[in-house]
Amino acid sequence: MRQLHSERFHLYRADEKSPMTVRLTLLMKDAVDGQLLREAVADTQKRYPYFCVKLGVYNDEQGVEHAAFDDNPLPWVVGDRRKPLTLMSPETNGHLLSFAWWDNCIAFDFSHALTDGTGAYHLFRTLLYEYCRRRYDGNLSCEGVWVAGDVIDEAEWTDPATMPHPELPSQPTPSVFPEVLNIAENPIAPITDRHETVHILIDEEQMMAKIRACQGTPVVWLSLLLNMAIAHLHPSGNEAPPAVAVAVNMRKALGTPLSHQSLAGGISLRFTIQMQDWDIEKQVAEMRRTVAQYTTPDILRAQFWQAADRMDLLDRLPTLEDRHHTLAQQVKVIARQRGSASLSYVGKANLGAAEQYVCELRTESDTPYLVLLEVAAVSGSFCISFIHQFGSDLYLDAFLDELQQQGISYTITGRHPIETASIDDFWIRKKTTK
Repeated sequence: MRQLHSERFHLYRADEKSPMTVRLTLLMKDAVDGQLLREAVADTQKRYPYFCVKLGVYNDEQGVEHAAFDDNPLPWVVGDRRKPLTLMSPETNGHLLSFAWWDNCIAFDFSHALTDGTGAYHLFRTLLYEYCRRRYDGNLSCEGVWVAGDVIDEAEWTDPATMPHPELPSQPTPSVFPEVLNIAENPIAPITDRHETVHILIDEEQMMAKIRACQGTPVVWLSLLLNMAIAHLHPSGNEAPPAVAVAVNMRKALGTPLSHQSLAGGISLRFTIQMQDWDIEKQVAEMRRTVAQYTTPDILRAQFWQAADRMDLLDRLPTLEDRHHTLAQQVKVIARQRGSASLSYVGKANLGAAEQYVCELRTESDTPYLVLLEVAAVSGSFCISFIHQFGSDLYLDAFLDELQQQGISYTITGRHPIETASIDDFWIRKKTTK
């Protein structure tokens, strides 16, 4: 039994409406062989013992409930349909992850309480390698890929929240955050009950040429275009400026680069009224300055430990359900105070030798934001999943227009209601005493 620490934030906020799950989908060049995929999943499971868990709840000596991961020796489940399986339920053998295949697609569904995009990419690389060596090439190189039989570094298990609490700078992060445009207030487009995903494919070489020309990075450049799109839809100078909340990998700053937990922080890239009159090179430079300012190791460590301290305070509530009701009500409000929209880019997928058999990588994630860009780079393309909760294409069209203004051509490869897994009702279950 391993008590949850870094995972608590995502677990406590998850429920039926906001399950905090993610789906990664690989579109292969050929139809998927389901039997070979099941064999590949079985070998992949051997490489990741820390993902072979089920959620448990125990009471301490004072009767306070705590969430913990118990070992789960049951096999990972592979569904043969597009619809995701319910995580943590009997149909996934209680696991917090599962897999699916249909046509030429391989999907990986996981709980954000288990890991984040960085951790998921490691596992997906392993799975793709195991599948492709069976499907295409028995001598396929596994260079850069974690495989069964590896000596697993103890650092992969390390949860930074279990390390000694460091002394933090007296003022590591601002106590008051500047106001940003909340597009959920007085909306200019109808808000629906569920998010939709639109998949956009852009040639990597074409886009990187534009990014390099203004000395940007993919994260900064796409955040700027999304900010521009929102600013054009909300031109009033009386409103707070738009801002994009950007996910940041905290592992390096925490000194735990191999940790498997969900270790993403965030920063807000505001697009102030003053910036809107600048040329794009100056706008990019200002946003890069903001990224550098707020992603120093001291600030990211402070952000991590302040979040851990808040979870420790939340743990004083006697039940998991109490913590859920307290946190779930706050998250959406706080998120929209930090960003008008959000962007997540783990980086190049680096799928190794097996990447030659992949056409596209799609990423979908449950989100408190009304607009989210999930970005991946694979097989010579930027794969952007534009996830929005509006009943019209107003924000989508504005973003696509910004791409066109920059001379970027794109292809929409699909759109559908968001496809992320639901979760079992883990708030009510039999308790055990530790």
